[in-house]
Parts: sequence; structure tokens; C-alpha cells
Amino acid sequence: MEDKERSASEIDEELSSQAKEYTDIGHFTIKLEEVIQTTCSEICKTPNTGVKGKTIPWWKESLKVMRKRTNALRRRYQRTTNNEELRENRKNQYTKAKKEYQTAIKREKIRSWKQ
Repeated sequence: MEDKERSASEIDEELSSQAKEYTDIGHFTIKLEEVIQTTCSEICKTPNTGVKGKTIPWWKESLKVMRKRTNALRRRYQRTTNNEELRENRKNQYTKAKKEYQTAIKREKIRSWKQ
């Protein structure tokens, strides 16, 4: 902890000496901004992997499409309230798509596990 405090005080002394040294305020502001950015990146080291969360090795693009279609069918079924025959038809479509989606997930998991 003392090393960080000492380095912070050294940085402060260096910045103040540079402020006295520079006559061009634009150049000094650019240098100050660089120091602030590097300090922040050193203090707040966050890995920038570009991927949120863990990746799933068995997940395929076709499963993504099936999930979106299944969710769309579920929403369509849930929002049909005035026509019981149409609601029942959409419920059947949704349950069929949901079963296909679940079996596809199981199939991909097993295939990935066997590989």
C-alpha cells in the first residue's frame, strides 16, 4: 500500500513540475489526459475479452434460431385472448416447437460430450 501512496505522491510531484515547465497549456492538457488514462487503466484492470460470460461449446447458430422462433410462438400464443380456436392452434404450434427445441438441445449436448 505504501508503494502505491509513494508512487502517487511521485506522480503528483512530477505533474506539478511539468505544469511549471510547460508554457503551452494545450500540450500540458494532452499529457495530463494521457497520465489520467494510464493511471485509470492500471488501477481498474478489467479484462477486455469481448465475450460476456462463459461460452457454451455445444451451442450452435441453429439453436439460436430455434430459440427465437419458439419464443415468438410462445408470445403469439399468450397474446391470443379473444379467439379460443386460434389460441388452441397457436398453443399446439408452440408446444411442438418447444419439444423440437428441447430435443435439439439434448442432441447437441450429447454430440458435444461424445466428441
